[in-house]
Parts: sequence; C-alpha cells; structure tokens
Amino acid sequence: MWGGNIRAIGGKPDREGVKPWKIGIKNPDPESPVSELCNVLIEGKSVVSSGSYERYYTVNGTRYHHIIDPNTLMPAAFFTNVTVICPDSGLADALSTALFNLPLDKGRELVASLDGVEVLWVTVSGDIIYSEGFGAYLAEKNW
Repeated sequence: MWGGNIRAIGGKPDREGVKPWKIGIKNPDPESPVSELCNVLIEGKSVVSSGSYERYYTVNGTRYHHIIDPNTLMPAAFFTNVTVICPDSGLADALSTALFNLPLDKGRELVASLDGVEVLWVTVSGDIIYSEGFGAYLAEKNW
C-alpha cells in the first residue's frame, strides 16, 4: 500500500467475473530488500495504514514522526505500522491512528470488541502481529 487509505467498492471486474482487489501493504523497514509485508484481497472493504516511515524528520540524529501520543506529546513509540481492514474507511482511518497509540494488549482488546475489523501491527522491533481474522485476507505474506 503506497498510499495510506484504499477503499474498494465491490470487486475487480475481469473476463471471468469479479475478483477481489489485491492490495500490497508496504514494509515500514527502509533497509529491507522486501518492499511489501504482504498482499491482502478485499471486496467492498477499506485498507488503511498509519506508519512512522513516510512522514518524519530528523533532528540531531533523532527521527520524529507525525503520529503523536496524547499522553507524552511525543511521537508514539509502540509500532512502525498499523494497518486496518474494515468496511468503513473513516472508521479504519481513525482506528489505525488510535491503535498506533495504544499498547498491543489494549489494541487487541479494542479490535476484539468491534465487528468486521481486522488489524496488522508491526512493532518497533520488527515483529509482525495480526488480529485473529486478518489471515483470511492474506493473499501472500513476505515475512
């Protein structure tokens, strides 16, 4: 995913009917030779990513990104990427930023309370974690 927000209305028409749209989720590690973490297949859903790897600046060797933790008023430090899949693009956008600012256990708790929402998290240490139903959308993964 090279943009942060994608909304698919239905599926992708082709000669054999309608197929899901294939969306690549960008690897937040600029040092990696692999440009995408995975590809997901969606129909009538939104895929929204929030990350620390696109919008940032560096001051005296310290990198600052644009997603601010309201508790510290500094850039959030839990994840490098949070990607949300759900039917509502506005909700996905709000959730990707909110989940970026929550510790993993609190984020999982929130996602479990919402119907039709699945999430992929990439921790600062590079671990890739996804919600229980996220695997149903995976076309392929590169990790």
